[in-house]
Amino acid sequence: MLQNHKKLNTLTLSGLIIGPILGSGVILLPSMLYNMIGNYSLIIWASILSLGFIFALIFGKLAILYPGDGGVSLATKEALGKKYQLLTSFYLICAVFFGPVAVLLIAGQFIKPYFPDTSVVVLGFCIYVITYILLLLKIDFIGKLMLVVSSAITLIFFISSINILLQTSSFKFIIPSIEVSQLGYSFLLAFWAIVGWEVIGNYSNEVKETKTLTNAVIFSAIIVSLVYILICLAIVFGDFEHKSTEKFKLLWLIEPIFKSYSNMILSTVSLVLCVGTLILFVGGVARLISSLKLTSYTSKHLSNKTPIGALNLLSLIYIITLILVYFKILTLDNLVAFADGFFIANAIIGLITAIVLFEKGFLKNCSIFLTLVFFIILLFSNIFILITIISLFIFTYFKK
Repeated sequence: MLQNHKKLNTLTLSGLIIGPILGSGVILLPSMLYNMIGNYSLIIWASILSLGFIFALIFGKLAILYPGDGGVSLATKEALGKKYQLLTSFYLICAVFFGPVAVLLIAGQFIKPYFPDTSVVVLGFCIYVITYILLLLKIDFIGKLMLVVSSAITLIFFISSINILLQTSSFKFIIPSIEVSQLGYSFLLAFWAIVGWEVIGNYSNEVKETKTLTNAVIFSAIIVSLVYILICLAIVFGDFEHKSTEKFKLLWLIEPIFKSYSNMILSTVSLVLCVGTLILFVGGVARLISSLKLTSYTSKHLSNKTPIGALNLLSLIYIITLILVYFKILTLDNLVAFADGFFIANAIIGLITAIVLFEKGFLKNCSIFLTLVFFIILLFSNIFILITIISLFIFTYFKK
């Protein structure tokens, strides 16, 4: 009977992964980093995408070793104990308190030109209602839908970037001088591009067989890396008319091919990618909360296995957070900074889990290396988030 619910194959799981992992990051980060640090962004992307590929392999293996709605937290429970499973779960849940609302606001900003009299917060709420409805559908249908969407979006960026590179007259690369603080902050921002692999394990109960997850992770990581690096190469080397006088806009990348339709395409792509990101994160963390069995309500499921209790809890939190943004108590920058700090803290515990569980070899050594790198990146986070992360760790450490 259980097998009837395991609907995802390699392609549909890849569809569920690629669009959301690209998500709002591919819309914002390449141009943002280039405008901040120029050609140095190419080095940042080469580094972060290499780390991201290994990161994906590590978390994919953990999900295979310990499958279930609890995702990688199940492996953490085995390696470090129940209280550290709860700690990593709470880090991820805290991150998803803030991250999805940031994504909603980003999506709202891209479609606001079509709704000039409507607040970005209200647009964000409307986008979440659409996402909520999609999350109530069967997971295999969402996978198929996101496969089609991810394929179209990937092709748009692939073709546009290659078109720019083919028309480039010179590939001169000059590395500008940069301060250490700028470098660290750039890595912190770029980390948003690899956020998402942590929750893949929460869908391990939805796949047909173990190798499906492995193949989907490898295939998705390759596609995501190619899209990012092609966009970055096109931005750094491309011959754009206003490149030297204005801040770079992602719109310039697709304009040579899509002409007057470029604005509409970019707005649509942004909306779809952001919704895809929300489906991955909100759906994954709802499964995690449900698996923790915190209350009888948060453990409730619909007949199609949707964790409705946990989903409704998260929805209430997002509405409260959107209200705080509406009254300018929180900003988009706050939300991204808060989310990134918790995501990195969660990732570090996952990597320590891998160090304990993996036998000697490539992935164990990579886990040690990534733990050190991610810890350094974490130090550039918001000071209040660092205090919260440390406080939660101390509380967990001394808790019996």
